[in-house]
Amino acid sequence: HGYDFLIAPDRALDPDDYFVIVTEMFGSGGSSSPSNQVPPQTHEAFPSVTIRDNVAATHRLVTEQFGITHLRAIIGFSMGAQQAFQWAVSHPDFMDVIVPIAGTAKTYPHGVIRLESALTLVTQDPSILAGHDTLSTAGTTAWALHWAAWTRSTEWWRRELYRSDATPTVEAFIERSARRAPGFRPHDNVLQGRVWQAHDIGDTPGFGGDVERALAAIRARVVYMPGQTDMYFPITDAEYERRFTRNVGFRPLPSVWGHMAGAASDPADGVFINEVIGEALSR
Repeated sequence: HGYDFLIAPDRALDPDDYFVIVTEMFGSGGSSSPSNQVPPQTHEAFPSVTIRDNVAATHRLVTEQFGITHLRAIIGFSMGAQQAFQWAVSHPDFMDVIVPIAGTAKTYPHGVIRLESALTLVTQDPSILAGHDTLSTAGTTAWALHWAAWTRSTEWWRRELYRSDATPTVEAFIERSARRAPGFRPHDNVLQGRVWQAHDIGDTPGFGGDVERALAAIRARVVYMPGQTDMYFPITDAEYERRFTRNVGFRPLPSVWGHMAGAASDPADGVFINEVIGEALSR
């Protein structure tokens, strides 16, 4: 699930201390997705979904299946951070604290455009247009280039932190990334990209599309952890949202790893995230 650096003995989310629920988003490939459904809901015919839909489904899981009426915390990275904000607006008294890591309450226009450039690679790929489930070789390389550039910071690249025995050059790093790319499911990625683009807690019924009003309505404590060098969810967006959020602790990730800091790609980032979450839960 990608949270092994956080959910383990002697980590902030020690399963001996907490009942930890980890969910898969619609479109992830691990939950209901274009890649694993049967006709007529395969590929492009899969229904459009939102972050609110994911939160609504998880709320039903927690309340109806587990009989839980209150959560200590909602913690999420990236699109999981989007969900954390949505939880706090849709179910304001259901949790004590939310911890959004490297993700914002709304996807702003730059994020929409940046995502569209990646999604266009998929939707216009010759292999996809021909009805196949995988990208062409050129499309796979283009995808690897896009995500390599945006997931790390400019400083990460300047310091040449890609260098390792396996990837001594930029070309080797991209080639390795491209080799991993065929394992992904293009139609799932497009669905998730659309969900990401459309996210705005201001669209929650009752707020009339006003993200500032929705942020001001959050009653849970917010421990906001943007990435200092994140280019997916820029810290300037987080600083803007912070102004309208009442009970907020602002704890930027001091890392050059860009968006990947929130996934603890550098062990030092994992230490920081564990410390901040540990403090949040001990209050």
